[in-house]
Amino acid sequence: MIESEKSKQEGIKTSYLRQDHIESRKYQLEIAKKCASKNSLVVLPTGLGKTIIGVYVAALTLEKYPLKSKILVLAPTRPLINQHYDSFKSLMTIPEELFVVLTGKINPEKRVELFQENQIIFYTPQTLRNDLVNLKYSLESTCLIIFDEAHHATGDYAYTLIADEYIDQNPDGTILGLTASPGASKEKIKVLCENLHVPKENIHTRTRKDVDVKSYLKPMDIYKIGVNLTELMEEAYDAVQNLLEERLQYLSQLGFISVKDGNLYSKIIRKDLLKLNADLVRLVKGYSDKTGVYSALSVNAQGLILFHMLELIEQQGLDVLLIYLTKVKQDARKKTSSKAVKILASDHRLHQIYIELKKNEDLTPEKLIHPKYFLLEKLLIQELERNPSSRILVFVKLRDSVKNIVSKLKVNNHGVIKPTRFVGQATKSKDDKGLSQKKQLEILEQFKRGVVNVLISTNVGEEGLDIAECDLVVFYDVVASEIRFIQRKGRTARHREGKVIILYCKVTHDEIYMHIALAKLKKMNVNLKGEKQLQTDYSNYSRATTPRIKELSSVDMDNTMPALPNSERSSEKLIAPAKEVNKKVSKKVKREGKKKEIQSSLSTFSQDRQIVNKPIKPKSDIKINVSFPVKFGLRKKFQKDGISFEIVKSLLDLSLLDLTLFEKVFAELTVVIVRLTADYAIVQFYHSNLLYLLIF
Repeated sequence: MIESEKSKQEGIKTSYLRQDHIESRKYQLEIAKKCASKNSLVVLPTGLGKTIIGVYVAALTLEKYPLKSKILVLAPTRPLINQHYDSFKSLMTIPEELFVVLTGKINPEKRVELFQENQIIFYTPQTLRNDLVNLKYSLESTCLIIFDEAHHATGDYAYTLIADEYIDQNPDGTILGLTASPGASKEKIKVLCENLHVPKENIHTRTRKDVDVKSYLKPMDIYKIGVNLTELMEEAYDAVQNLLEERLQYLSQLGFISVKDGNLYSKIIRKDLLKLNADLVRLVKGYSDKTGVYSALSVNAQGLILFHMLELIEQQGLDVLLIYLTKVKQDARKKTSSKAVKILASDHRLHQIYIELKKNEDLTPEKLIHPKYFLLEKLLIQELERNPSSRILVFVKLRDSVKNIVSKLKVNNHGVIKPTRFVGQATKSKDDKGLSQKKQLEILEQFKRGVVNVLISTNVGEEGLDIAECDLVVFYDVVASEIRFIQRKGRTARHREGKVIILYCKVTHDEIYMHIALAKLKKMNVNLKGEKQLQTDYSNYSRATTPRIKELSSVDMDNTMPALPNSERSSEKLIAPAKEVNKKVSKKVKREGKKKEIQSSLSTFSQDRQIVNKPIKPKSDIKINVSFPVKFGLRKKFQKDGISFEIVKSLLDLSLLDLTLFEKVFAELTVVIVRLTADYAIVQFYHSNLLYLLIF
């Protein structure tokens, strides 16, 4: 309470905010003030209020730009956009009739009208991109664009084009990116910043270990539980692996794979074959020698299918593999079927696996089920018996697995588990229909009310939807992406203590993916904070709020699942002491040959630094009227050159040393250039096609 009152005293003074509706947090205020009028990227763990920072920055920006300047808020999905609409509308004093949500469901011509009429506009990115490409309107009057889930600003995603167009059309406009997961590598962070036109010095971040945020975080425990392949799974795995090895050896003999010796399946991963496929396609389209290329394309396609089968055995189970083999056989009968599918469908060894699985499906169906399922079932029962009001979210990669798991949980109804399927909108088949957005929202409402207490979800539940607070999040299969890992675990420990449980299959790619994801998380923390700061944080962190990772021993399925320890009584055992962590981090740094302190692209630039430039006149010698048009980029030019200026309400457009440079009569300027030295100032501007030069 004391901290909150102090924050309010140091709060943002603006008429655009409903101060009584906002719980002021000091770190939010500090970050927002640094982001106002500067292109910035904010990286915060889920639950620390990135939206509030966006509201603060919007209010501060409106204070410094002409009256009725527009603010655009972008988010990847319609539900997320609607959440932002509700938040901004309730926290800002701007009249409700000036807020609007624009999506692809609104007629393009109507969107043009609504864009002109409204001030705070919420978009799905594809909608705004389409309007800009079709030249429906310009962004000259837009003073701020907020990119939520900013990590999407890569490649051809709409965020990238929008940011480029905005900078071109409005040099004085401001960009704010918000994300919990910018990526692990410095290169990813660098590309993200370049795509959003964010200077390195304008990146602001907090981790769960920062002193000013830890009091707002709830404890989170992360458990890893490994299982072993069953005997039948191992037999199927070995058979598919042998088929894959034949294809890899063939590609190696043709010279398309550089690895020659040993078991190639242990040295080649699926990503390698995907890259090879792209290379082979280019060769086919080119004018080079195509000897063996067409054959290699087919064999490579077979290898990718076999890799998928291996992942099904490792992560999903033989029952899902049987579904997939059935689809392969059905597809092979179609005229449009590929050569690769037909060859695999006719292979007697795959047919033998299919026959064996069908036999077990009829006689001993439990043998086809992945051991992870039995473990999941026990975990759900344990959690719901301990706390009947719990909400549980289970992430599963494939929709076939989602359907299987929900079906089994309903058949083996234990009274406490009330599961439902949660997938995307696309319909895959008659037996695998998608969920409309309306149906998704209905299910989420049922989840909040407790009508459903277990959501079995594909990656559609990772971000962009308002899912109720979860007490337990389960990774049924592992994702190697650190961004998806963060999004998944961010569904718990927002307002109350939460747990994350990662299920994996030992000594398989499944275990490798898990280690990759956890390693990327550690790497991202280093790139966020820098090695020296990270070690300091480890020494001072609070165990109450820092995620703790513990490996639980593999569980014998015939025994009862041991109760997971409570956070309070197990925290001392769940993470290595700070000294040990520091030693490991230090050794890693030495191994990589980094003799000097690691400076990450985020940590290095998380503090504002004054730009040293040529001597200039004292602060406020330059004053810009708040109503001065933003399309000339004058504010950003001053920032870039390190020239201090002040935004004021005035009858003058621009004044220097209290001398009038432009009055309202000169409102239609096309170019403004200001150069300052210790002794004089030069101002150049065009008006009515004439060049004016002023020297002071």
